Amino acid sequence: MAEIRILVVSRDGDTLSLLSKELAGQAYAVDDARSAADAITVLATRSHDLIVFADDVADSGPIEFVGRARGTAPEVPVVVLTQNPTVMGAVETMRHGASYYAGVSDPPEQLIDAIRAVLGAKLEVLEEEERLKERRRVSVEDLRSVDIIDSIMASYDHNPAKLVGILQDIQKELRYLPQDALRHVAERLAVPLPRVYSVATFYQAFSLTPRGRHIIKVCMGTACHVRGAPRVLEELERKLGITAGETTYDLEYTLLTVNCLGCCALGPVVVVDNTYHSVRPWQADSVLAAHGEGGVAGRADAAQPADRNGAR
Repeated sequence: MAEIRILVVSRDGDTLSLLSKELAGQAYAVDDARSAADAITVLATRSHDLIVFADDVADSGPIEFVGRARGTAPEVPVVVLTQNPTVMGAVETMRHGASYYAGVSDPPEQLIDAIRAVLGAKLEVLEEEERLKERRRVSVEDLRSVDIIDSIMASYDHNPAKLVGILQDIQKELRYLPQDALRHVAERLAVPLPRVYSVATFYQAFSLTPRGRHIIKVCMGTACHVRGAPRVLEELERKLGITAGETTYDLEYTLLTVNCLGCCALGPVVVVDNTYHSVRPWQADSVLAAHGEGGVAGRADAAQPADRNGAR
């Protein structure tokens, strides 16, 4: 996670040592100051996420210090620790801008919990950034390497005008367009990310979700439709255990429908990858067998999702 820096202000060396140790144990970076004046100097020269102020310093009380700190670093919250905590002291100190008020002798874990609460929004943002980085790291590993994408862009001389061709080649290699791949392309080509997304979502040939090793397209044009294309599609859906637009769980097949394939005399027509077939419903399995190892019949039933009627 990105570093969170805390400034501890106290004249007491033991207090400084104890707080620094506890905070460092929580992976916070800690700076210290022995006076309010020193603290203001530090705040003016270095960015901090939180200030812990102990009221044992000689040159400022809590309320005065909170005012000075807000004048120098208005966005930085202040936690006040006092030797003699009182309800009235808490009310006044927090009314003047402190985020938390506690006794110096309170258990360290209580202070840590309070600091986490004060830093809640900041920590949530940092933790989400860390989760995004991890997802991107895993995604990049799944892509086998960004070198694949870089080599494709290099083959097009990193020319933004050839974006469609670049995305086509990336999808050919990866079988879909991962979000991280689109971000990487946008960054390397100096093209706005929304433009890359608009191209990737405009063309039906592109997919933002993983597709199968074999792409099956069933023509639903008029000529194919009247010759039984809906029954061909239904049979393929039943055998694959998916509906049109879906991919089998083992990422072997993706089933799609298209409006016309331009060979109406052969209808009904099914294209598997780039091979055209004139198909009748009872021939669906043989078409699949021609493009896979044993077709659907050779695959374990347990690996197939249920069809629309709940059967396998």
